[in-house]
Amino acid sequence: MNAHWLRWLIVPILSTILFLLGYWPRHAAQEKLAAAANAAQQDLPRVKVATAVAADGGRSLTLPGTLTASRQALVNARATGYVARWRVDIGDRVHMGDVLAELDTPELDQQLEQAREALKQKEGALEQASANRDYAQVTARRQDALLAQDVGTKQTNDQAHAQVAVGEANVHAAQADVAAAQANVRELGQLVSFGRVVAPFDGRITQRNIDVGSLVSAGGASGTSGSQPLFRIEAIDPIRVFVQVPQAFALSVKDGAPARVTIRELPGRAFEGHVTRTAGTLDPASRTLNVEVDVPNPAGELLGGMYAQVAMDAAVSHRVVRVPASAVITDARGVHVATVSTANGKGEVHLVAVVRGLDDGREIQLIEGLQGGEQVVVNPGADVADGTRVLAVTGP
Repeated sequence: MNAHWLRWLIVPILSTILFLLGYWPRHAAQEKLAAAANAAQQDLPRVKVATAVAADGGRSLTLPGTLTASRQALVNARATGYVARWRVDIGDRVHMGDVLAELDTPELDQQLEQAREALKQKEGALEQASANRDYAQVTARRQDALLAQDVGTKQTNDQAHAQVAVGEANVHAAQADVAAAQANVRELGQLVSFGRVVAPFDGRITQRNIDVGSLVSAGGASGTSGSQPLFRIEAIDPIRVFVQVPQAFALSVKDGAPARVTIRELPGRAFEGHVTRTAGTLDPASRTLNVEVDVPNPAGELLGGMYAQVAMDAAVSHRVVRVPASAVITDARGVHVATVSTANGKGEVHLVAVVRGLDDGREIQLIEGLQGGEQVVVNPGADVADGTRVLAVTGP
């Protein structure tokens, strides 16, 4: 009985010993291989990756823009004189034809008076020439009558008719002198009228460079820095916005398309406008289309020079892929992203050529190069190269 129980105890013990003798070397070898793999994995450079996301090409396109006046002009003087008074200042709204400033023009006034007196002289000379011609005509008729009665001579008759022709020529010359003098008076009168500087269109005064007593020369206001305009006037209703549309969306922007303008300083408000015209060609440096948007601004809330965001409907004919802005590499080789084909958390870097689309500062849309779903290196170094072995990590 004791031998029987001893046999049942020895068999399991021997089986356990034999199992351990076979399993333990293999387990130790596997642990050694895993440790070596972990050590090799720790030696690989760690790179943060993000998934490229494919998106529909149709979307509301939001681009930065700058507000500018629809019309603007520098108002200069057309006459030389001194500022007698100015009637508007910066910020004032004016209408076309409103007087902005009045000038004293003593020299022009004197020249105009002299021209008027000269005109009177020319008119007097015309009257004298007309009288001489009329007298010559009377004399010629009398000579005709005497010659018909054989009392006068042919020579005397010819002289009388010659005097008539001379009289006519003198009258024509005097009439031309009068016309020239009248034109001179009109010209000087027009110059004198330029002493009243008027607004060329409805708008707002944004700059004034004169004061009472300032010497103003024709073409500008004199100063230490040379001639400068008297006023600057801008029309801001409607106000104009220029935006640069990337090539991928350029063909979908049409004249008359609606646009919404928002200003950071006016939160919660959107100003409706529309596309009025496009440049019709891309800027070869930036590959963008210059687009003009007009926005009604009756209350003058939008000011020229403001920074704005312009949203408009735009689309591309194919899907685009969004990646972090920092993932795009732009250097002498062109525009690329570094993708990682991962397997067990490690992989190999491949540089893929791409075409940039819309960039909002946080993400960039790629028009060509990726299909979506690729793992892209978020912050590739300057020395990133094809075939580099890396350890890909995700998350913050």
